[in-house]
Amino acid sequence: MPRPENWPRTILHVDLDAFYTSVHQRDDPKLRGIPVAVAGRSKRAVVMGASYEARAFGVRSAMPVHEAEQLCPQLTIVNPDGARYREASRLVHQIFRRFTSPELVEGIALDEAYLDVTARTRHGTTTAEEVARRIKFQIHTEVQLTATVGAATSKLVAKVASGTRKPDGLVLVPPGTEADFLAPLPIGVIPGLGPKTEDKLHAMGVRAVGELAAYETQRLVQALGVGGAVLQRYAQGRDRSPVDGSKPAKTISAETTFDTDVSDRGQLEVALRELTDRVVERLQADGVRARTIYVKLKLPDFRLVSRQVSRTSPTDDVDAIFRAARSALEKSHVEARPVRLIGVGLSGLEHPEPDLQLTLFD
Repeated sequence: MPRPENWPRTILHVDLDAFYTSVHQRDDPKLRGIPVAVAGRSKRAVVMGASYEARAFGVRSAMPVHEAEQLCPQLTIVNPDGARYREASRLVHQIFRRFTSPELVEGIALDEAYLDVTARTRHGTTTAEEVARRIKFQIHTEVQLTATVGAATSKLVAKVASGTRKPDGLVLVPPGTEADFLAPLPIGVIPGLGPKTEDKLHAMGVRAVGELAAYETQRLVQALGVGGAVLQRYAQGRDRSPVDGSKPAKTISAETTFDTDVSDRGQLEVALRELTDRVVERLQADGVRARTIYVKLKLPDFRLVSRQVSRTSPTDDVDAIFRAARSALEKSHVEARPVRLIGVGLSGLEHPEPDLQLTLFD
């Protein structure tokens, strides 16, 4: 491993393990060691979080509860508790701020953040590994939760690293080893690479990150547009984006692709309500409110139609948000034309604690 001072930047990606269910298992001994999922009680409720015991049965986030219970009949469902999650996240962020300044802690979700700790490691007084281990130890002893940490010279590589060894992992990617670390991994690990682009790359014979890194750039751009060159830079481990603790909250969104194209308005509204319930559950769990509601539709020719409705004041009321989403659907003017995909998104998010602009992201 290079000497600590050879790290031009030291970026940590900290991801709390199975956060929602871990908070409940921490606080209720009866839930420890058994399959647990966090979900609302509506007929259309979806899983917000699953314990590792539940994941062993195939239970996953965003899965309809009835499907999760079929996979795991002994599954225990607990109601979301946004206040408890926010408090746990607040305590963890207090720990982060012992190691770097607030503007260098970028919260991505209640359970996920980037930290730039370069000032700690620059002069060789400590290493990325030492800082990461201390953060993990303090989270475990003070908040009674476990965290997985990826450490690298960029946000992109740190995030991918943390995803390779959960739970309670620590993965270091020293400078100069980024491309080698990424090369054998499937292209789906690259943040921001969506399923449609992944399918296109698979059709081009590109499945591993190393294959994307080595692909002819001009052909990538022809196939994917200018975004192809950006994805290739990511695949090569090149990412200079800064950790920015002043970033506004991102959007919360969910979408579904129909098995067959749907033109019936009633069927579209049923899907719209289910998606609204899903995003509002996550909105309430984060303790944020939304000012803008948008609806996205994909037509059979893959053309996207998107409309939004903005409110004068933010809300977390599911009925108010559904009314706005239905209004956005009406504004789309698709009328009786068939729809392949429908999505609902919330933006303009406002958190009651301005210094923690946090949100879950899909």
